[in-house]
Amino acid sequence: MFNTASIVTLLVLTVWSNECLCDICKVCECVNTDSGLVARCRGKFVDESFNYEFITMNERQPLYKLVLTENLGAVLSTSQIRKKMKYLKQLDLSGNQLENVHAVIFQDLHNLEDLSYSDNRLSSFDISILNTNSALLRLNLSHNEINRLERSSYCTLPSLKVLDLSHNNLTDFRDFLDAVPRLEHLDLSSNSLSNLEASLAYMEFLKSLRISDNFLLSLNFVHLPLRLKELHAKGNLISVLEAPKKILIHVLNLENNRIIDLTGEEFTLLEELRHLNVRGNSLSGFPPVTLKHIKSLDLSFNNLTTIPESISTTYFPALKVLKVSGNRLEDLILQSELKLEAFEASHMDTIEEIREDTFGRLSPRENGCINVTISNCSKLRAIAEDAFRYMNVCSLDLSNNRFAHFPSRLISDSRNKNPNYLVNLQGNPLVCNCSLQWMLDELVPYLYKTQPRLLEELRCAGPPVFAKLRLAHWYRWQNKEFCSALSERMIINVAGVSSRQKTTFNSSSGMLIALGVTATIFAILMMIGIMLTRKVVLKKRRVNRRF
Repeated sequence: MFNTASIVTLLVLTVWSNECLCDICKVCECVNTDSGLVARCRGKFVDESFNYEFITMNERQPLYKLVLTENLGAVLSTSQIRKKMKYLKQLDLSGNQLENVHAVIFQDLHNLEDLSYSDNRLSSFDISILNTNSALLRLNLSHNEINRLERSSYCTLPSLKVLDLSHNNLTDFRDFLDAVPRLEHLDLSSNSLSNLEASLAYMEFLKSLRISDNFLLSLNFVHLPLRLKELHAKGNLISVLEAPKKILIHVLNLENNRIIDLTGEEFTLLEELRHLNVRGNSLSGFPPVTLKHIKSLDLSFNNLTTIPESISTTYFPALKVLKVSGNRLEDLILQSELKLEAFEASHMDTIEEIREDTFGRLSPRENGCINVTISNCSKLRAIAEDAFRYMNVCSLDLSNNRFAHFPSRLISDSRNKNPNYLVNLQGNPLVCNCSLQWMLDELVPYLYKTQPRLLEELRCAGPPVFAKLRLAHWYRWQNKEFCSALSERMIINVAGVSSRQKTTFNSSSGMLIALGVTATIFAILMMIGIMLTRKVVLKKRRVNRRF
């Protein structure tokens, strides 16, 4: 197994040797940028016998970034060579099966800002190996096997801003964070954490924390720093939220947890909340709590049977996006007035129709329009032509439902209000008869010019003569294909053949006589044909005998 020092030595020799016989850019892929030269050497040095010390580059063109992923090599490491890499800013050593990180690597790399050790075999990491005077801003240790974080000395790394420890085997991080007091972004996703360390509360510069896909049972905001702006905690086992102190969080993601009920007290001190995602829990309602800054709310895939009355402009005056997909809603009627930019209600098998009054309390925000998505509802078959008459719709997605027909007014009213209006009707079992001729005349030409992708799966499901044909098939045809007499006759004929009525034929004496005469004449003709054929064959034989 090759150690880290060997890999870094390879990098040094590759780039800075004065006794070069081969330009590094003849071996690796090089790109000149405004910041400097970038050399990508992925999988280029897999042969141990290769003499790396003879590869170098022009010293007047300092190397800014070196990518040495998926390489294996063993060469001598010297301080003299490392010093020649002093201008290197970004170093990627991911995917090299490294088991250790050695302090010698960082002794002379004082300008290094971005370091990646991801996708290796590290089982532990000691923050003390990094130089206190280092300029390192970003450190990626994700996708390793780290189960222990250490701090062997009391040195700190004040420059580090981003630390990625996701996809490891961590169960705690204790006083490790004391070594990175100015950290702004921390990713601890996909580990084995069951609780949050108290030291997190003292990370006064921390802006975003990712703790998704761990084993947290509860979330207590007392363990979070005051100035935290984003918290991503999806995919845990959280059933209890506690908020005993005020924090300035803007984004809270609690998707796919085990939250059954919210009392409202959890959010009273989250006054700056902008985006709340509680998708994939077991909520049956939402408390009447005022969140005056919230812009998006995702309540999808919970246990809602109606859209909660608390979801209104009274409690959410700034709300722009509401998602209620995947619930067991009996209908889509809003209980309160609401102004939105986007409304999404998809993947529901309990909605059968959209009535004229369904969206009576829904309207766009000031001087704007609204995007409506109601798709993949297995029982949704009917929609009123005036369902969106009193609102300005930007786009309407009714794809993959069970609609056989669409009223033309449903589309024309919105198009008249919004010249950039888009509609997605794909994936419905359309019955292409005269009632849908307007789609060939108006909708298909419009979408063909504006968004042809919305025609890809806009197909007929019936009648059988038109089944599976795309409506774009008739683009620019002059005839009224869905209303033409020929089409109607074909539909009637096919329908008659495929109907469940039994067809019987009653015999008569006249019919039997006609069939007998026809059979006799056919038999006589067959005999005459056979006799003539035999005569022709005999004649050819006599002719052939003369030669």
